[in-house]
Amino acid sequence: MSIRIQKSKCAGCGRCIEACPGNLIKKDKENKAFIRQVRDCWGCTSCIKECRHDAIRFFLGADVGGRGASMVVSEKTDISTWTVEKPDGTKITIQVNNELLATVLDKCLDRTNLSYMIKENTIIIAKKGSENRIEVTTTIIKGVVKDKKGEPLVGVSVVIAGTATGTATDVNGNFSLPVKDSTGTLLFTYIGFKMQRVVFHRGKEVLVVMDEDLSELDAVTVIAYGSRKKRELIGAVSSVKADEMKELPTASFENLLQGRMSGVEVVNQSGAPGGGGTLVVVRGYNTFNSQFDEPLSNSAPLYVIDGVPMYSFTSPRTGTNTIAEIDPSIIESVEVLKDAASAAIYGSRGGNGVILITTKKGKQGHSNFSANFSYTGSIFPKAPKHYGGMMERNYNIAALKAYRTASFFTGEYPNSIAEGSGFMGGQYDYFWNKGNPIDKDDIKALRVLQDSLNPFYNNATDWYKEAFRTGKVYNVNLQASGGTELIRYMVAAGYYSESGIMLSSDFNRMNVNVGLNIQPHKRIKLDTRLYAAYTDRSRGKSPNGKRMNYKVEGLTVDPRTASSLTLNSGVVKDKLLEALNEQIDKNNSYRFMGNMGLSFEFIDGLNVRVDGGIDYNQNNRNFFRPSTMDVSKMNENYIEEGITRNIFMQGEALLNYRFSIQEKHNFELLLGISMDKSQLFENDADALGTPSDYIHYIQGTTPIKYTKPEWGDPVAYETVHASSKLEEKINLSYFGRFAYNFKTRYLFEFTLRRDGSSVFGEDQRWATFPSVAIGWTFSDESFLKSVNWLSYGKIRASWGQSGVQFDKAYLAHGLMEIGAIYDGERGMRASGILNRKLGWEQSDQYDLGLDLDFLDYRIKFKFDYYYRYTKDKLWKVNLPSGGSFLGGFSKQWRNAMEVSNEGIEFEVTCDILRETKVTWRSKITASRNWNRFEKSYSGKDEDTFIIGKPLFNIYLYKDNGYYNSQDEVPVYYQADGSKKYLMPMYATQYFTAGDPKVMDVNGDGKIDISDFVRVGSSVPKLYGGWANELRWRDFDLNLLFTYSLGRDMYKTYDIRSLDAYDGGQGGQALYINTDKASFWTEDNHKAQYARLGTLNSMGGMLESNLETVSYMKLKQLTLGYNLPKEWAKKVGMVGLRAFITGENVFTLSNYSGVDPEVVSIENGRDDFNAYPLARKWTIGLTLNF
Repeated sequence: MSIRIQKSKCAGCGRCIEACPGNLIKKDKENKAFIRQVRDCWGCTSCIKECRHDAIRFFLGADVGGRGASMVVSEKTDISTWTVEKPDGTKITIQVNNELLATVLDKCLDRTNLSYMIKENTIIIAKKGSENRIEVTTTIIKGVVKDKKGEPLVGVSVVIAGTATGTATDVNGNFSLPVKDSTGTLLFTYIGFKMQRVVFHRGKEVLVVMDEDLSELDAVTVIAYGSRKKRELIGAVSSVKADEMKELPTASFENLLQGRMSGVEVVNQSGAPGGGGTLVVVRGYNTFNSQFDEPLSNSAPLYVIDGVPMYSFTSPRTGTNTIAEIDPSIIESVEVLKDAASAAIYGSRGGNGVILITTKKGKQGHSNFSANFSYTGSIFPKAPKHYGGMMERNYNIAALKAYRTASFFTGEYPNSIAEGSGFMGGQYDYFWNKGNPIDKDDIKALRVLQDSLNPFYNNATDWYKEAFRTGKVYNVNLQASGGTELIRYMVAAGYYSESGIMLSSDFNRMNVNVGLNIQPHKRIKLDTRLYAAYTDRSRGKSPNGKRMNYKVEGLTVDPRTASSLTLNSGVVKDKLLEALNEQIDKNNSYRFMGNMGLSFEFIDGLNVRVDGGIDYNQNNRNFFRPSTMDVSKMNENYIEEGITRNIFMQGEALLNYRFSIQEKHNFELLLGISMDKSQLFENDADALGTPSDYIHYIQGTTPIKYTKPEWGDPVAYETVHASSKLEEKINLSYFGRFAYNFKTRYLFEFTLRRDGSSVFGEDQRWATFPSVAIGWTFSDESFLKSVNWLSYGKIRASWGQSGVQFDKAYLAHGLMEIGAIYDGERGMRASGILNRKLGWEQSDQYDLGLDLDFLDYRIKFKFDYYYRYTKDKLWKVNLPSGGSFLGGFSKQWRNAMEVSNEGIEFEVTCDILRETKVTWRSKITASRNWNRFEKSYSGKDEDTFIIGKPLFNIYLYKDNGYYNSQDEVPVYYQADGSKKYLMPMYATQYFTAGDPKVMDVNGDGKIDISDFVRVGSSVPKLYGGWANELRWRDFDLNLLFTYSLGRDMYKTYDIRSLDAYDGGQGGQALYINTDKASFWTEDNHKAQYARLGTLNSMGGMLESNLETVSYMKLKQLTLGYNLPKEWAKKVGMVGLRAFITGENVFTLSNYSGVDPEVVSIENGRDDFNAYPLARKWTIGLTLNF
């Protein structure tokens, strides 16, 4: 048994020399391959598989009755051709694929008078009867697989070369495999390690030490409807693996993506547990609507979990983020498709990028059970600097004494109490109040300031300490996985409970995940996954701000406006808590996600698959306010109830064919059809006056009641209101992809998708979305082989179109809604003007990328430039004549606006220390985006959007110091010849000495919102992250820094705290040290702040308050220790890991406020109204069995 090399076909490439495990093949003087010792060849066929020129044949020969019978094997790709020439000269030829040697021989010698015998490394072919038929015996080959550190590798794939027979290593790295040959070759493959070929001999144990694959070129990346190795990838895709996301307990996995991927901006606008305050944007903002007000279209990407699009919104009913209903511990990887070449195959939903979530699956060959337990303590890291006590009292009294308003008739400010008396005059000194009695409600508020001898009002309470607490997180995850050739399983359960740092902000989640992968036949596969979760966000506040009241376990106040003079303990607190705790707000949700896929492989590489998936989300709310808290004096309790159900169902059929020609030309063809249906069902009801405060649900109410006025006639009012809604949407899609590469050196890919949707107008139901991408791996060219420092290099280019659907099912079709009551009957009316041409928002995107690896893959560099132009953005267009001839409707939804996003992205990964006792890997990402409003339907600026500027802008009043005299204030003459000084929006005052000098932009003599000017944008100029992983022995340290550069923002809470009269005349905490601050006076024109008592501070919305802010955060710090495995085995475990993790550890910033990250990305305003980001410290333990 040996090989023969045909010199005439040999190209001298040397592949066979590298493949030969026995080092038997050499090159002769003609640079042709030859085998030195034919008798030493054991016929492993490794050289045949590597030969690209069909120059090597497998020859088996034996003496049969004095005349030779020969067998020749020619292997191409995965198919081997075997030819037997019998003694009479006739030939038998068969083709086989992945068959055992004994099976092949049986087929070759069937219907002949020949038999065979295998002895050691020789096959003897003989006439039947001339020798006894030899039964091929089966033996067991055993071995162990380890890495260079001597640690066993679990789940390594072990396959007999040239067959489909294989197994996987167990938790100790051991494997055993039945073989029928006395010798052969085993192939060992494992993610992150180089494939190895090892020769086995019967009776000898195999020891394999695998080398890490530093290139990661064979690492698999999930893409739309498939996967790609890095060397095959030509789209812009960023990936985060499970190891990078572990050990950071969080309600939502979105937080775990921050800083790890270029081109993906993740900003935490709120730290509320389970809420939707995390903003995820792929390659720039693309919406004219507010991100958090359920916009018709926004910048959010499409989320797909295991092939099924999933809901990714914040519930307007409960305030729960549907992403937070997914347990991050079940996620294997997250891939973000950033360019059109990657995302266009999702058509009308891929315009803002696509996030693919792949869940964990069981692995063949070993069983594993893991348990993770962690406890987190969280604190409010930093409160704004504030002042109270006597400073608050003294300042507010002084400011109220300096309080002035101008005469409504003369426009003059009074200069004395006498001038500030009577009906005609303005107000002089708030306490004087024109000599009139102060309103009784104001008197109650003023007591806080004036009654300093009352112990209730003689305090210096820090309300931040009362409103915030030490938060806690309990996180438990249990996972069991394993499998055989027939079935693989993954079962997980999780429990997450977080008490937020602010009172009444808890979030709880319980979830179960079951995944099964069944292969009853080598060509049939059945995959299924079921996920169920229950979440509870009771007493939470919904994002639309309509439901402000919620149950508390401690005294909840707004620290910005609460007076520090009031008491924070004793009977006041007890009575308040007694009332507040009677108020109930229950918010919970149910989530069920499931998908099942059946695939059948007709022939090698040709696969047909049918998938079905469902995503069910239900949000429930029950709010109860007792009659004791009815401020309307009707003494009625109040109940709100509501249920929202969202259901998404999808069915897909896919045909995928992958094949190669001569292992050079590699092809993939994908064809698919997809249909999905989604439903939204809502049921709402509210009621006043149930029979008892102990009944918290609507029942027993009287539909009509009458008021009980102190005078006048009673008025009827309805006590019960109910409504329901059902919306449905259907999408139908056809799509395909064609991919080709030549030796993975020259790459080409084309996708096409045709989408139809029920949501669009009758004339715009269908749209087509193509994409094309090319790549060139130039490092494989012969002229670069001598460049030793270049390990890998590829250029990528792509273009494609993708779209965005709007959320409203019937926006294009027009709806009827409830109208007025006429003649005792309620009527109907149109809700708007339909638009049959309302259609897709379509994006054209171009991408140019460069991948470079240097110095034996020690440094990996990735660069991308992109340009995306989006047209047909939705906008409410003004109609002629204000809509007077169109049923009174003044606006209509149209595809009317255009936006562009242009940017560059960098990723650099460096193994700073690689082959030392201490290893250090570092990764830096950086992204720059230029966002521009390009065009409107009118060709002019629209609303707050300026052509050529970003979508999110900051508008403030332009100011320049203070007026130092009344002569500096602009004068405007009226039609009657009278003059008026410049006024703010309130007509009872005008600007005077000591007020901010604000520019009257439109020259109308009044400062109002029409005088706002654009002064900047809160979108960062550069953002990214810096991740570091250090290892020493059994210890590891992970550090993640995130940064944002060049964000414009302004804070208002400090200036607003100086408005004494804006705090209910009862005072409020100060955010400025008024004892040290300087205020404008006649003698101090260079003061920090305007005059005391001014009503013209403009709420701090002045250009002079604008700051350009940059910051860097130590977002995550994890120190871990892995118990040596030999120690763990002594206590019956495979492994034990202990870790400590910090989140939001510190911030370096030039911002004068508290935390720049939570400042609104939309308008740059910091009024300290956002839920702060907590600093968290976690200790945890992971056990593996």
